[in-house]
Amino acid sequence: MALRVLLSLLLLFCLPLRAAELLLYTEEGPPLNFTRDGHLTGYAVELVQALQQRTGDQVRIELVPWSRGYALARDKANVGLFSMALIAEREGLFQWVGPFMLSHNRFYTRKGSSLRIESLDQAKGLRIALPRQWYTLQYLNAQGFRDIFTVSSALDMASLFSKGRTDVLIVSDISLPMLLAEVDMSPEDVEGQFSFLQHQSYLGFSLTTDPELVVRWQTALDDMKRDGSFGRIYQRWFSHLPMHESLMQTQPSPHE
Repeated sequence: MALRVLLSLLLLFCLPLRAAELLLYTEEGPPLNFTRDGHLTGYAVELVQALQQRTGDQVRIELVPWSRGYALARDKANVGLFSMALIAEREGLFQWVGPFMLSHNRFYTRKGSSLRIESLDQAKGLRIALPRQWYTLQYLNAQGFRDIFTVSSALDMASLFSKGRTDVLIVSDISLPMLLAEVDMSPEDVEGQFSFLQHQSYLGFSLTTDPELVVRWQTALDDMKRDGSFGRIYQRWFSHLPMHESLMQTQPSPHE
């Protein structure tokens, strides 16, 4: 009996005491995070799963509309949201792990359209839809855009564009092909116009999440960048797109 108790205690102390149970929200946003045949996949999903293995934390990923995930990820401990642009307006609202992607946002019109957009001013007054809480919406509002129609998801935005209910589609270069495919369109059906914004993508944890957990995840990501596993995942998804040097930035290691 005493031996069994001793063995139980030894096993208890051998468990990773720092492991946490995390709930991470994401949206339907290919190729970073999306569903295929009923399963979550994507570059960012694969990266999060690799980080989970390295940290030992238990992770549940839920696919929700962006606006809902954004609201939920701000309030509770051990909750996060990806993939999220790190911009000044959000910087103090989350604890950040990244960067892991660089994107450029552009206005797209239908092929053959007479519209030509070479500045933000030329886009004002056009019919535009954007998901609620997208940084692009916040940015354009700050630039004086009015009456932008808000939707729940990027898919809803693309659907309105495909039906001719908006004049332009505003999306990142990396998301365009797969997003158009969701509404039976292709990059050949659109024309790129003015490129106006670039951003780096991060995983954002709520402010009530233990900062040590956030450091643990950032350290795991930095280690992946140093040992090459980060680059291998990137190449699997973006072999056509050279990695920008800014994505390899890391936090100084404790031994540096």
